[in-house]
Amino acid sequence: MNKSFERRLFFKLTVLGIVLVLIQTILQNNSAFLDILNTLKYYAKPFIYGIFIAILFNPAVSYIEKRFKLSRIVSLWTTFFIFVIVLTGVLLWFIPNLVHSFEDIIHIFPALQDKFTIYLRDIFKFLREKDLLLMNGAEIQKAVEDFFVSNIEHIKNIVFSISLNVVYWIAEIFVFFLGLFLAIYFILYERYFMGFFRNLVFLIYDENKAQKACEFIVECKNIFLNYISGRIFVSFIVGLVAYIVMWFGNVPYNLIIAVMIGFGNMIPYFGSIVAGAIAFLLVVLVEPMKVWYIFLAMGIAQAVDGYVVGPLILSKSVGLSSFWIIASVIIMGNIMGTTGMFLGVPIFAILKLIYTKLIKKKREELSIEDKTNNDSKEC
Repeated sequence: MNKSFERRLFFKLTVLGIVLVLIQTILQNNSAFLDILNTLKYYAKPFIYGIFIAILFNPAVSYIEKRFKLSRIVSLWTTFFIFVIVLTGVLLWFIPNLVHSFEDIIHIFPALQDKFTIYLRDIFKFLREKDLLLMNGAEIQKAVEDFFVSNIEHIKNIVFSISLNVVYWIAEIFVFFLGLFLAIYFILYERYFMGFFRNLVFLIYDENKAQKACEFIVECKNIFLNYISGRIFVSFIVGLVAYIVMWFGNVPYNLIIAVMIGFGNMIPYFGSIVAGAIAFLLVVLVEPMKVWYIFLAMGIAQAVDGYVVGPLILSKSVGLSSFWIIASVIIMGNIMGTTGMFLGVPIFAILKLIYTKLIKKKREELSIEDKTNNDSKEC
């Protein structure tokens, strides 16, 4: 028996055994398995940050290196210096305005609850007068009041937790900087890490498979880079357009609403809906006549995303249909939460890439077999 075949068979049996053990573990002790996954996620977080930072910054570093004929390390530090300068300028303008908006919202929360109750009672009074209520209006009104008031309290608690949970954010910033430190190594020694991965594949398979594995990694990297950078840019444009429209309309809390719309746009379909609903509720309780500017801002921003910027930036980044984009957001959101909703699209795009390659390989094998069979018949 061929030694290469023996190695491949051993590797496949090993992987199959690990998968069966994992399935058995999940079925027998689900809570313990989830604890293990959470622990692994905690320790892997710096590496995840590092990989994403490296993927995002590597094109800029490579451009500066080739354009200005600088060394790799000088290009890296130049890129980080430019990024820090730009980010600092944006944050110096952005954070004070955002903090002021949060303080105002916290201060007027009791008034917002009272206004919401008054508006709701007026709506149900109108419906009763027009005989448009088919069910017990009092019970419906009470349920709606309890639902929105409780969720407003949740929003208030989230705002407080963001502002007061200093220890968590300090720890998260520390983990991020660990990831940044690792990203420097990933960028500087990109060839070394690719060569290391290539050698690992070569230990199990042959040189041809090792080369194809490296090409596959590059394709995955391009999918993540094109999608994430494109989504960030498109979301920034969407948030900026929404802010400009609301600034002209003098909409209250226009900055924080624009930030919500921009961040919401990072999650396809669902994010914009949630951000728009929160923005509508916030403005209608403060200045109801300005709520039309929310619809105008959302409409213009989504038109820019759907017909101008989005097709130019994201048209070739993932190659998924609308159905699979929605499915990826739902499935990965249930598995990984908000992070999964953001990363679900590129993850499914990579799964589609694997699926396409397997189908192509299968078709090639079948065509070879068909050709062999035809040749044997002719003989």
